[in-house]
Parts: sequence; C-alpha cells; structure tokens
Amino acid sequence: MLQKLRKLINKPSQAGNDWAVVFFDKNDFRLDAMKKRLADHGIQSHIVKSEAVYVQANDLQAAKTIVAEWVNH
Repeated sequence: MLQKLRKLINKPSQAGNDWAVVFFDKNDFRLDAMKKRLADHGIQSHIVKSEAVYVQANDLQAAKTIVAEWVNH
C-alpha cells in the first residue's frame, strides 16, 4: 500500500486534468464517506475505487483541512 501511495504522490495529477489526491485509502466505505464530507463543503471530488479521492487542485488546501479534521476527529 505504501508503494502505491508513493507512486500516486510522485506522479503528476491525473494526466490532462487538474486533479490531485487528497485522501488515500483501500477501504471503499471510507473513500465514499470522505467524498460525501467534501461534497458537504462544496468540494467536487471523484474516487478511484480502492485507491484515492481526487479533488480539483484549486480546492486542495480546503480539502486537506477537511480531511485532517475528519481523520483526527
């Protein structure tokens, strides 16, 4: 899993798009929960199943804050 995370972080956002990884997890339930939480804050995101939640690069800082609050809660 760490090797997969390193590959995600070290590659550019999805090719041809302005998306960035904000939440990495292999648990689809947690990915879905994070996508809903981001949507509740008006941040559009999409999930690559069993991998990560991606957000638009311009929402990255806000999304990081939301993720950090959720993970540390």
